[in-house]
Amino acid sequence: MSKLFTPIKIGNLELKNRFMLAPMENGLADLGGEVNQRIIDFFVERAKNEVAIIISGSVGISPEGRGLPTQLSIYDDKFIPGLKKMTDAVHEACAKIGAQIYHAGRQASEAVTGIQPIAPSAIPCAILGNNPREMTNEDIIEIKEKFKKAAERSIEAGFDLIEVHFAHGYLLHSFLSPHSNKRDDEYGGSLENRMRFPMEVLNEVVEVSKGKVPVIIRISADEYLEDGLKFEEVKTICKEAVNAGIDAISLTAGSYDAVEYTIQPMFINQGFLIPFGEQLKKEVNVPIIVAGRLNSAELIESIVEEDKADMVAIGRGLIADEELVVKMKNKDYEDIRYCVACNQGCIDKVFLGQGINCLVNARAGYDRERKIEKSSEVKNVIIIGAGPAGLEAARVSRLRGHNVTIVDKVNKVGGKMEILSTPPEKDTFLFFRDYLYNQYVRLGIKFVQQDVKSHEDIKDLNPDAVIIATGASQTVPPIKGIESKNVVLAEDVLNGDAKVGSTVAIIGGGLVGTETAKYLATQGIKVHIIEMMDAIAKDIGATFVGHLFEVLNKNGVEQHVNAKVKEITESGVILEDGEIKADNVIIAAGYKPNDEIAEDIKNNFKEVYTIGDAKKARRIMDAVEEGFTVACEI
Repeated sequence: MSKLFTPIKIGNLELKNRFMLAPMENGLADLGGEVNQRIIDFFVERAKNEVAIIISGSVGISPEGRGLPTQLSIYDDKFIPGLKKMTDAVHEACAKIGAQIYHAGRQASEAVTGIQPIAPSAIPCAILGNNPREMTNEDIIEIKEKFKKAAERSIEAGFDLIEVHFAHGYLLHSFLSPHSNKRDDEYGGSLENRMRFPMEVLNEVVEVSKGKVPVIIRISADEYLEDGLKFEEVKTICKEAVNAGIDAISLTAGSYDAVEYTIQPMFINQGFLIPFGEQLKKEVNVPIIVAGRLNSAELIESIVEEDKADMVAIGRGLIADEELVVKMKNKDYEDIRYCVACNQGCIDKVFLGQGINCLVNARAGYDRERKIEKSSEVKNVIIIGAGPAGLEAARVSRLRGHNVTIVDKVNKVGGKMEILSTPPEKDTFLFFRDYLYNQYVRLGIKFVQQDVKSHEDIKDLNPDAVIIATGASQTVPPIKGIESKNVVLAEDVLNGDAKVGSTVAIIGGGLVGTETAKYLATQGIKVHIIEMMDAIAKDIGATFVGHLFEVLNKNGVEQHVNAKVKEITESGVILEDGEIKADNVIIAAGYKPNDEIAEDIKNNFKEVYTIGDAKKARRIMDAVEEGFTVACEI
């Protein structure tokens, strides 16, 4: 048996295997931090699928220290009954559960809490642009007491473990970091001084928990800021924490000022924290837990087998596939629905104060409502279109017992996912295409190559239900000169059908336009982006956008915002206030549904659904969700 599936002890707590649900924010609690059925269902679904221990996600120990409106709280006894209901449910599902107690510090917001944030120093968070005040000695005493009370409540609420949050730029980490701690008293300056308050907090928690539950810390191995906390100091902090009585160390990275290392997008290497874990294991004698884009079964297995860490903490991977652990145990690797690290359904939504969903898993966050159940009547389901919406609808329809045929004009599946994966650092979108293809083969779904022009083209397939999933096509705006030979579509550039010269002007600065710009600029082509709005990349999430601008700026991409195109000529683009010389003009101005056949199909068959971009041009996440939910109705 793989070492991954052997027990491990953290202090006095024995876990059945080496899998931890990482404490990623999920936004599923009620406003104010009360437990509800939705967050219980999310945790239970992972627990019953053999995750050894669930870590709750950040639990606020003080009202002003809550970073998000939909985040668990533990700063008052009133929260204990709900938390107890949650821990009981997880225990009933045969897993353990830990509380991650935290204070957001300078990464809290008055917009969320109604209270001015507190911090070691009055330095605003770069992302939030807030106005924290420097903590007084009285504040320090008060917060220590609040952490102590949070630990006591955690034990009373039935948690099996307490994790103290020493990471991600939150209060305790911000004291440790020279980036955010500029104090000149006994709590600032040297590492010894910067450690003082976090270690005082930790000592209080360990004292309360002694003989009852183990205490661990989660700490950023590297803050990834020039003046931030580095691994050499982190090793010292970890040794002091072990001396204080902690029972394990969970490694993560970054802070809000380097948020891409906290919730790693596609451009951060898979398993980038493993070398830190391997080094730390040589320094301390407690279990080491690693996280960080662990979206490969072989990689996960190697971490524990090769003794690079003792456990793995997986967040988004278990959002993407709640059955990940079971599938790994059965070595059914091709059936795993891997996280693609897009962050669109998870952290992007959480930052907006919403609950998680997932681009690849429509059930995530809807674990009770969205179940795939056998249909009472077997039907012939015909799906027009083999993109993500059609493939997901086919998968779910087949699992429900229907006979399913996909019809597409080209002899391949995946729709636009290959185009989407073409720009640099976007290749992991192909994980999802490969998963859907594997399901299509495994489930015995039929495929017919046919360009469906009318209902006559599918009549011989005898459909009981038809799903139209024909996707969308790029919009061509009504600009003078748009028919010129030097004008090409962004999709044609990305799929290799159109070649461009040494200078291009891209009309449209949204997701497609900026990714096309990145693709071309990194090949040495001079790129201009023309955008009517006051900024480009407005539809791109917080963990991606900073890196995107860094790449665009590094490669000399010029941005023309608040710009209106008057005419396209053979030599470039004429704007209302100037001219841009370019060999080619690339159109990236949005999409329109391919819905030409919808009315004819609806007029000739009884049960017809339109899903995904064929209904309204949006993102893959919307398409997959509609594919899932519609298939559950048939």
